[in-house]
Amino acid sequence: MGRRLNHEGSINKVKNRNSYLGQIWVTRNDGTRFRKKVYAKTRKEVQERLRQIRYEQKQGISPDIKSESVKEYLERWYKDPNLRPSSIDSRRVNIQRATPFIGGKDLKSLRAADIQFVYKILGKRLSASSVMQVHAMLRKALRDALKEGLIVSNPMNRVTHTPKIVSKEMNYLYQDEVTSLLSIESEWKPLWTLLIGTGLRIGESLGLQWKDIDESSQTLKITRTIKKVTGLGLIYQNPKTDKSRRIIFLPNTVSKALRRHRIIQSEYRLKLGDNWVNEDLVFPNEWGKPLDPARVNRALKKSITRVGIERHIRVHDLRHTAASLALLKGIPGKVVQEMLGHSHYSTTMDIYSHVDQSLHKEASQKMNAVLGGL
Repeated sequence: MGRRLNHEGSINKVKNRNSYLGQIWVTRNDGTRFRKKVYAKTRKEVQERLRQIRYEQKQGISPDIKSESVKEYLERWYKDPNLRPSSIDSRRVNIQRATPFIGGKDLKSLRAADIQFVYKILGKRLSASSVMQVHAMLRKALRDALKEGLIVSNPMNRVTHTPKIVSKEMNYLYQDEVTSLLSIESEWKPLWTLLIGTGLRIGESLGLQWKDIDESSQTLKITRTIKKVTGLGLIYQNPKTDKSRRIIFLPNTVSKALRRHRIIQSEYRLKLGDNWVNEDLVFPNEWGKPLDPARVNRALKKSITRVGIERHIRVHDLRHTAASLALLKGIPGKVVQEMLGHSHYSTTMDIYSHVDQSLHKEASQKMNAVLGGL
């Protein structure tokens, strides 16, 4: 059997079985002690497992914590009741993307190489932004596992090549294209006018209620948003950040469009009578209930095609349009940041660097005029 090593615990051959039993005294986090047992086919494997137990205990990991696979841990971790439903759904989607490759591994044995392998495979199947979402999910999950004492060290810290989002050329409408789009008289014109005039997110505009609009001050306040969540459908939820909960001053054109829209909606409600579901929504469906964002995207596609714009423009690109044109018109970046509800000024300027470059060029031309006059 060989000589027992110092602090090794006891290791014995199990009778009538081709395996070894190792036992060692360990201490729980509450101070109580018990004898922990491990089995393995060889004495060396038992020694290694006992050493691992001692090491984990020194790192503060309780010896009676049940071993979990990566999948078991992630499926327990993502159902955080303190998170918004859309955040929980996002975690679920990204867990489904990653677990086919690492779900069966023991959480405590997960290595940086395993995580790197996930990124390599997913990089061939998904967009860069989707892989980045998986990375963000694993980073947070493993950070929490370390805090919970489930792992000794975070393998994410040893990942050498993390996913990077490739910057795409910003897609937005030019001034003449905006004029063409808003020249179409349709049921969607008030919504297009609001999105381009304020830079609201689609979920913010669809969650907007008439009580949120103050006609006297020409302002609206963002207090909630609509999100489509798997298994729940369309739900209302609070804005993601404090900056997202904001008050926006409305251009005259937007205010007029909303007033006309309210009159038309009121007349339509009278026709429907009791069939109208009154949720006080500014942009509901034909029955007064929340409008599906996918339907709005389809409507915009038809409108864009109708005015002869051949580029692919999403509803979210109307938000880009609002910000880009505002910056080009000389509205300060700090004001645009607050209008969009970005948490940081740097976020706004990073996204709209294409405009920033144009403004720098314009500034250099103005300085040239100054220098030319000397």
